Amino acid sequence: MRNLASFSIGSVIKKLNRIHIQINSKHNRPFPKPRFFWLSEYAYKRRYIKIHPDGRIAGGLSRFVTSLVDFSFIRSIVAHKYMVFGFAYDPVSLFLLELFRYLEKFPDMKAFVEVVRDREKGKPYRLYAGIKYPHLPCEGTFTNLKDRLGEDLYNHILHVLVEIAERLGFLSYKIIATDGTLFPTNARYKGCTYFCDQCDSIQFQGIIENVRQRVRRRLAKLESIVPGKEMRIKAQCPSPNFPENVSRPKVEILSLFLEQADPENPSILNQIFGLKEDLKKAGLDIVANRGVLTKIVLEDNTRTDSFFFRCPKLPADTEARIGVRRNPKNPNKKERIFGFNAVIDTSIELSLGIELPVACTSIAGNGEEGRHYITNRKQRLGYHNKLSKIDLADVHPVRGQM
Repeated sequence: MRNLASFSIGSVIKKLNRIHIQINSKHNRPFPKPRFFWLSEYAYKRRYIKIHPDGRIAGGLSRFVTSLVDFSFIRSIVAHKYMVFGFAYDPVSLFLLELFRYLEKFPDMKAFVEVVRDREKGKPYRLYAGIKYPHLPCEGTFTNLKDRLGEDLYNHILHVLVEIAERLGFLSYKIIATDGTLFPTNARYKGCTYFCDQCDSIQFQGIIENVRQRVRRRLAKLESIVPGKEMRIKAQCPSPNFPENVSRPKVEILSLFLEQADPENPSILNQIFGLKEDLKKAGLDIVANRGVLTKIVLEDNTRTDSFFFRCPKLPADTEARIGVRRNPKNPNKKERIFGFNAVIDTSIELSLGIELPVACTSIAGNGEEGRHYITNRKQRLGYHNKLSKIDLADVHPVRGQM
């Protein structure tokens, strides 16, 4: 039976005093603070910790974690991603808010941000993270942080926390369980599972002549024109990802309509499509209803044109894919999720009855988890030089049991 006396709050705090010095001495790159305008500023502060007889922690896990661990090392890890001049939130503040969201089990970032921005409900989270009025983050703030740091720096921060847990004696690395966890992306998904890079710029040649002919056919029957009726321009889908038995569809790249002309502010499209005089006589303007134009190439010598459009079915997050997982509310059913798969290595500590993550790799939702067992193993070796004695793959470990 393992002696648990060394894991009492008092013993852990004493160890952490020494560990914080060791961690800060390893991560000492200066952060560009002197001429930086901070929208927030984290400062480590040890707070009184009370654990009730039934195991409840006074103030919740957010207070507990920030009272024990000094997260200032994060600034050193991400310093090279920040400029000397400008405005920014302290990266430690934003990282902690993301951590609080998971510790307190909020369903998504939107729900958590609403609480953080609430003057009373969000007060503890703002206090622990160093956020002050009126500089309150929104959902986009966390998206910008992720884009700025990238997966490698997030992993670096994770492994520093793993190192702290290891120095405290919580990790033995004897039993490692590897499994994937599918989670949705916040980006909108519009239904196409076969998108590729070319879908961001679909070429349509001869669109000027195509539109000109269609408009002139309508002007020939002026009395039958219905203002606002759409003219949909479609192009062949360029994606090579469709299976052989599935034909590539046509996608709508542009939607136009005719409306009553505004003499003081005529539509620029009248001139682009060579219909300025025709539409002026009819008292009409051509107006774009939908479509994202990315580039225009006009060849004067050959009288040809190439317009490039973004496919309306292309999701905002092109790195995500559809994956399948068990429905959390009904394990007997499977559900399709558009998002990512986090392949996590978990150290199972049977004597302590806990499980702690020690490595993580993010892949597309439909990625093959088995290929990333080696990736996580290399992470553990690179950061901690640790190998396991027992490896469990594709398992769902239960706390204190195998």
